[in-house]
Amino acid sequence: MKNSKMKVAVMTDIEQMKIIEKDIPKPCDDEVLVKIEYVGICGSDLHYYKTGAIGDYIVKPPFVLGHEAAGIVVEIGKDVKSLKVGDKIALEPGKTCGNCYFCRNGKYNLCPDVIFFAPPLLMVSFKNMWHILSIYLSNFLNN
Repeated sequence: MKNSKMKVAVMTDIEQMKIIEKDIPKPCDDEVLVKIEYVGICGSDLHYYKTGAIGDYIVKPPFVLGHEAAGIVVEIGKDVKSLKVGDKIALEPGKTCGNCYFCRNGKYNLCPDVIFFAPPLLMVSFKNMWHILSIYLSNFLNN
């Protein structure tokens, strides 16, 4: 990539955001690098922004909000066969184990070990770039 830095919107305190630059991650062999084009604002994002908490789950800044995102594939790992650079995709907002009964039978949305991108500890979508396993992407038709 010609630029090795990306912009990241970081929540630095309650109702406080700052744009910083970070290194662009390199995708692993089974991952793709996505240039984030769109991010939905979820209710959880609003709760974290306004109060720093949802119920008993309290977060401490700094962290990155956002987990409902779409973008364009800009780099692929060597083992990725289902996507190519330029594909428009939507990111699945969680990472599953890939090994349980549900994952093995195509019902990964029921995985008991799913890690959702919503908790700010994962620092996800309010970034220019995000690397993710290719199985967690949905390809849009380029029409």
